[in-house]
Amino acid sequence: MKNKIKNLIFDSNKGKIKLNERASIFFFCLLLATFFWFLSSLSKQYTTNLTIPIEYTSFNKDFILVEDPVEYVEIQVSGNGFELLGEQMSLNRNSITVNLSEAMRLGKNRFGIPTSKLKNEIYEYLDKDIRFERITSDSILFKTDKRVIRELKVIPKVDLSFESSYNLMGEISSNPNYVEVSGPQGELDSLQFISTEVITRSDVNDSLNITYSFAKDQRYQSLDIVPDEISILVPVDKFTEKSFEVPVTWNKDISIRTFPNKVKVVFLVPLSNYEQLTERDIEAKVNLEKGYEKKKRLKITVEGVPSFAKLLRTEPEKIEFIIKK
Repeated sequence: MKNKIKNLIFDSNKGKIKLNERASIFFFCLLLATFFWFLSSLSKQYTTNLTIPIEYTSFNKDFILVEDPVEYVEIQVSGNGFELLGEQMSLNRNSITVNLSEAMRLGKNRFGIPTSKLKNEIYEYLDKDIRFERITSDSILFKTDKRVIRELKVIPKVDLSFESSYNLMGEISSNPNYVEVSGPQGELDSLQFISTEVITRSDVNDSLNITYSFAKDQRYQSLDIVPDEISILVPVDKFTEKSFEVPVTWNKDISIRTFPNKVKVVFLVPLSNYEQLTERDIEAKVNLEKGYEKKKRLKITVEGVPSFAKLLRTEPEKIEFIIKK
């Protein structure tokens, strides 16, 4: 059976298979009939819906759209198939303008524009042979929030790993330290500062100056930040240890004797500040607060450490004492 159908449709000549004459005539007639059916269908009258793209203009600068409004308005029209097909193709390339300054307040932070205000512009866009019936929706709704402007501190977030003997020298800062941020009040009310995303650097052995763009930060796409680009300053230096032996002192005019009477204090110091740290700056103190007499040993507190140095350890951390009579 399959071979008979195949022989009715195809001819085989020297290994080549092609449509025979009867099949060619059949498919041509079928194609021609389909074409005339399509032309006949398009010549009939139809009622259908078409979509027109919308562009928005002239919104009050004191407010911000916090939800994207509709991108299209849908209309019902009548006409023959040829006209409707051509009209939809034309409308997809053009748009009508909606003036947001004409919006009416419908509630807190909600506004609307009656679609009836768009009729004149829709008439101008439609072909004269197309009959405009109605707009399928009564109004275009959108949500806004009040625009506010605030100055917020920038908090850089940096994750660093250092080469051996290198470390952070001082605080990480940004230039500028504050930026002007404007946006929806509901969003800015929840912000106490504005932070960068975590910036990772490894094997650091020198100070860094990192440029960061808030414009590329997806968390703040609804905000306007000025300037939108900052410099993050990361002070780095090579560190080494420095130690002193300093006498033990106390905070009251009480006669005691400590064992030992000196302690060793060890610091981590940047090379650039090595000479600035001297034992004259450092005090090793014990606090003779109430009830100290009952203790066997007193804890050492180191004071006078400059900001560029880091106390590593005190040897010993606690000392023995006796009270002189």
